[in-house]
Amino acid sequence: MSSFILPRNLLLLSSSSRRSSVYATRWFSAQPETLPPTKPAFLENWEQEKQRTRIEEKDQLDASSFNLMGNCLNDPIYHHDRFPSHGTSIPQGWHLAYFPPRCPESDLSPDGYEQDWKPPSPFNHRMWAGGKLRWNPKNKLRVGQEATMVSRLDHVHWLPEGQRGDTVFTTVDKTIGNDNGWSIIESRSWAFTKDQDAQAIKRSNKKPVVAQDILDNPDFTFSWTPSPMLLFRFSALTFNSHLIHYDQDYARNVEHQSDCLVHGPLSLVWMLNTLHRHLKKVDTNKYIESFDYRCHRPLVVRQPLVVGGKQRSDNFGDYDIWVLDAEGKVAVHGVAAVGFSL
Repeated sequence: MSSFILPRNLLLLSSSSRRSSVYATRWFSAQPETLPPTKPAFLENWEQEKQRTRIEEKDQLDASSFNLMGNCLNDPIYHHDRFPSHGTSIPQGWHLAYFPPRCPESDLSPDGYEQDWKPPSPFNHRMWAGGKLRWNPKNKLRVGQEATMVSRLDHVHWLPEGQRGDTVFTTVDKTIGNDNGWSIIESRSWAFTKDQDAQAIKRSNKKPVVAQDILDNPDFTFSWTPSPMLLFRFSALTFNSHLIHYDQDYARNVEHQSDCLVHGPLSLVWMLNTLHRHLKKVDTNKYIESFDYRCHRPLVVRQPLVVGGKQRSDNFGDYDIWVLDAEGKVAVHGVAAVGFSL
């Protein structure tokens, strides 16, 4: 995962959450609403073609992948050979252990990522930009089920002369469900840029992030230092072969980062896990209904990180969740809507 601030008018899955506008107003700096820039013809044509694409995948929600995620995250219950029983609900975020990209190496990009939703060249450098998830408390995914995931391109956003030059944002909607209907609706957003020099990336990584005031008096925090073993295991578990997560030479000499970078999805899982543990201490009936998050700065292997959270005073039931990098700056920020389990 590398850092990328989503433009203000790029709201993920806004139709499913009225809180999106609240989030955008609070987090991004005030600026007048403007029409989105006109996309180049080649990008418009690619978007129209891709929006006709529908990818359907099936996977078995097996106990082994569940257990491996638990070992990867050092879970207090599902570690070593402690397997979940048949019918155990999949913890929120742990669905990432399923539906890996099933493609041969020949179909990958030169730096190892799957290319189903990659825009045309020269936009070859991919960064995880953020996402949105919504869960159905009436129909949770459970161990032993066969699940289906349907992916579609929602939209493409063109950002000329962004902080790393011309940038293409792609947002893909994924509906995951079982025989009883939908269980998770997720949007994933990536930023694609051209090749660029080290100085441009360094300037981008140093850009300030607003709304640091949310960090005052957090309700809970969790600290950890991601190791190379953790990044490798998460890459292996999710079948993610993007070199930036495990190839130090590539991360430094091609992507011009100080070291390998933490996966955006791994940050997501840690944020959800930390909030879940806090909610269980406060009220065992509380449940995360949705989560909307943005990546702002890179998180680097071997550097200490802090996950924190705080209930929002302007909307009871919502929580600000963030990840601080080694400099104490916000690298990832999200808003969780919390309700009560059925």
